[in-house]
Amino acid sequence: MKIEYLEIYTSAIKEQLNFYRDVLGFSITKNSENNFRFSAGFTEICFQFKKDAKPYHIAFHIPAHQEDLALNWLKERVVIEKNDTEEIIDFKNWKAKSVYFRDHDDNILELISRRDLYPSQKEYFNVNSILGVSEIGLAVEIIEPYYTYLHRQFGLGIYDGNLDRFCAIGDDEGLIIAVNRHNRDWFPTNQTAFAADFKINFTHHQGSEFSFTSKDV
Repeated sequence: MKIEYLEIYTSAIKEQLNFYRDVLGFSITKNSENNFRFSAGFTEICFQFKKDAKPYHIAFHIPAHQEDLALNWLKERVVIEKNDTEEIIDFKNWKAKSVYFRDHDDNILELISRRDLYPSQKEYFNVNSILGVSEIGLAVEIIEPYYTYLHRQFGLGIYDGNLDRFCAIGDDEGLIIAVNRHNRDWFPTNQTAFAADFKINFTHHQGSEFSFTSKDV
């Protein structure tokens, strides 16, 4: 599942624009009073104004084995969110390593390096090394109807977890991370997993295009 478009909400358009443009260094492609857009690799991201916007969890692909370079790059710009004392978190079952940080809205952001995906020979890291959105969090009351909808409509399967507390839906290339917001917080900050509206467009199964919003189910 390749996430090619992500639309999320913020109550602080100006501050978020400053963060993604001036702190991280993304080139803004559209900017108005109520929204702005930029491309993070193959994903176009749109922030829309919403007075009661809630925080998200979003992960971005980076090249394989570049987590150390990414960490050093991030440390010059943001505070790293640790798991106890770990700055780079090793997900052995996923063959992946991640670094976490936050933006102005307290969205939990993650740079994830997968061992078997997106190899690179480059020995440097910058904003152009961010290859696209890897994951979007979906905090819900009950996971099962969301999984059933995504499976029947789009053919997405369970990548990891179960339907009780945590369910990663999709594949290595793209995941919807569904959690039961009553008994699972976001890792590694233990921040409350709020129900936050979003829209994604993605390709799956030989280039089919799909659009999903958190209100669809």
